[in-house]
Amino acid sequence: MAMAARSERAMTVRSRVHGGGAAEARAMVKRTAPVAHITPRPTLVVVPRRRRAARLIAVGCTVVFGLMLGAAAFQTQLAGRQLTLDSLDRNIRGAHEQYDVLRRERAELRSPGRLAAEAINLGMVPASQTEFVSVDPDVVSVVQRAGGAGTGAGGDATADEEFEQYADVKAQAGGAP
Repeated sequence: MAMAARSERAMTVRSRVHGGGAAEARAMVKRTAPVAHITPRPTLVVVPRRRRAARLIAVGCTVVFGLMLGAAAFQTQLAGRQLTLDSLDRNIRGAHEQYDVLRRERAELRSPGRLAAEAINLGMVPASQTEFVSVDPDVVSVVQRAGGAGTGAGGDATADEEFEQYADVKAQAGGAP
């Protein structure tokens, strides 16, 4: 049976023809000749799979480690700066407290009651009568030029400034006292 099927196929293949009509009819070629290869075929070799996953995990771990190290360094810097800020705050609070203490001491030293008590200790007595004495500004300027009260070391610059202020006041007042 197998032989009969094979011969039938061979007959149908031989009966087939190329072309559109009987004039051009030619028998179909059953088989073609093998084409010779110009280069010899390379032998196939099994290549081991690349370990991309292992490299990716290694790079990822390196990046995460670097980020964690950077975060730790940043936190350390923040902690150090916070300590500096805390010490500065303590210094500021101490300076404010010292300022308040000094203000209280100054207020006590300038209080009229204490000044009266110190005056009595020094033998002073309260005045029974007060009298105001007016001093001519020209006399004040002469005294200051002569090196009287109010001028000390470097008093020349201060005296010159005061004379300029005196001259300005006199000019605006029109010479009236």
